[in-house]
Amino acid sequence: MKRRLLMMMLLGACANVQAACGTASCPVNTQWDAQGLSHDEGVRVDLRYTYARANKLRFGSKRVAPEAPAATGLEIENRRTINQLLNADIDYAVNARWKIALGLPLVIRDHAHTLDSTSGIPTPQRAEFTRLGDIRAVGSFSFDLGDSHSGSGVRLGLKLPTGSTTQNMDAQDPADPPGTPYALERSAQPGTGTTDLILGAYYYHELADSPWGWFTSIQGQTALNHHQDFQPGDDVVVDLGTRYAFTRQLTGLLQVNAHYRDRDNGLEAEPTSGGYSLNLSPGLSFAVARQTRIYGFVQLPLYQYVYVDKAEANFGQLTAPWTLSLGISQSF
Repeated sequence: MKRRLLMMMLLGACANVQAACGTASCPVNTQWDAQGLSHDEGVRVDLRYTYARANKLRFGSKRVAPEAPAATGLEIENRRTINQLLNADIDYAVNARWKIALGLPLVIRDHAHTLDSTSGIPTPQRAEFTRLGDIRAVGSFSFDLGDSHSGSGVRLGLKLPTGSTTQNMDAQDPADPPGTPYALERSAQPGTGTTDLILGAYYYHELADSPWGWFTSIQGQTALNHHQDFQPGDDVVVDLGTRYAFTRQLTGLLQVNAHYRDRDNGLEAEPTSGGYSLNLSPGLSFAVARQTRIYGFVQLPLYQYVYVDKAEANFGQLTAPWTLSLGISQSF
């Protein structure tokens, strides 16, 4: 039980969006790839807080400075996006093979930029909100490998369109008629408005009579429909990780997370969307009780590449230099 719980602290997937205004990074989370292997039957609740401040503008893989206003009518990403996520993952193990999981996200976002209005009046704009995001429902099946030190499985689920897609900036474009709202770009909304298919697989191995263990996993997500001329890009994450038990309570964790996201599609999609990254995520897990663990990760990007509109030099994407995740996991 303890070894399985330690491994669960490693099996994470990235749920991220690379967008022009820096809507997210690639946080390690506890929507575990094995979906509840910390218990053979019963319920596990995981509460997690994630923080990322996207304030580094990139064009491809290079850091660039924002352009000066020139009445282009475009948004100049010259400020920041603060992304915070409160997520509750509820896993129910029907038996040793079948598990179901529900992810409930609360999105807290503060985005600010300058609108390069065609009126010639550069206009600071800000969107700040706390809203329910897109709920995920995932089922998983674990294979019997005939080895108590190894495990593998597959998962299948849906991301549901429960998050809002109608948030606005606080100031309108001076070139528009008075009272005209200015919509926050679609990739920065609390939800996408689409139903997405989630597919994944994982494998882990614990070294016999050793404090070491390792895992690998892959997860993909693709939208099944458009919503109001918008469809998020396909998303793929590959994880490789290891752990080391320093004591019965304290475990060191280390992950390498590779993430790819295709460009968003549709008339409402930004040309500066999508990209890929390689991230290093060290962390610690501590058992405060037999069925209770607290944990923390810091994620550091080793390489970041964002897709941009090559017709508009220096209109890139905001990226985060680091991400922090803290949580508590309780089994019942």
